[in-house]
Amino acid sequence: MYYIYTLIFIIGLAFGSFASVVIHRLHTEEKGIVFGRSKCPKCNVKLKAIDLIPIISIFSSKFECRYCNKPISIIYLLQEIVMGGMFLLTAFLVGISNIPVLIFYLLITFVFVVLSFYDFLYKEVADSIVLPAIIISFVFMGCMNIHSFTSLAMAVGIPVAFFGILFFGSKGRWLGGGDIRIGALMGALLGWPGILIGLFLGYVLGAIYSLFGLVTKKLNRKSQIPFAPFLLAAAYITMFWGKEILGWYMNMI
Repeated sequence: MYYIYTLIFIIGLAFGSFASVVIHRLHTEEKGIVFGRSKCPKCNVKLKAIDLIPIISIFSSKFECRYCNKPISIIYLLQEIVMGGMFLLTAFLVGISNIPVLIFYLLITFVFVVLSFYDFLYKEVADSIVLPAIIISFVFMGCMNIHSFTSLAMAVGIPVAFFGILFFGSKGRWLGGGDIRIGALMGALLGWPGILIGLFLGYVLGAIYSLFGLVTKKLNRKSQIPFAPFLLAAAYITMFWGKEILGWYMNMI
């Protein structure tokens, strides 16, 4: 069985490498995300297979392009490691007995990592990723009877309304419009009352990051903070541990 988890980790690394292509081409609006040849973003030389081996290629080239010797950002390595680690964790949590369910959750994991890095790098949410994910998640969760469609509709409506009021009320100063779509994705995955736990955890994680940034003077009160990574981290936690968190909270009150 361990070889299966090892294979899933390796697949995750490969998807992490693919994620870097997706993120770059979405931001630059470059065509050929799926079938286009990978190339160095600095010298535009098309990369060979030896240049695309996850982790190994980056270290073997000493974090430099083999063709122009320009530095390769460590963010590419982080994307591969994070994706590989998250694929492995998801496989452990979901199990490998039900392949369609595992594939769905691995797909959601991929979406979460891509959206998180995209928002972290560019302070934007990629609609071409999040909007299809909302529809797929809503349909899958309802058809698999993980949540009722009524629960899902309520869970989608709550963050959309809440974030929408904050966005339009502040004219975009308090949070971005992309966070409304992230909230809808959370609702389509968590249902009711899981969405409440997810939103609460998202704000807690965001507050911890902000407080740490203020204390270390990496941030100031006017700094823009990418909120999507914290909301998505909270959604992931709630997907797998939401019932335990809710049970712990109910025992506390």
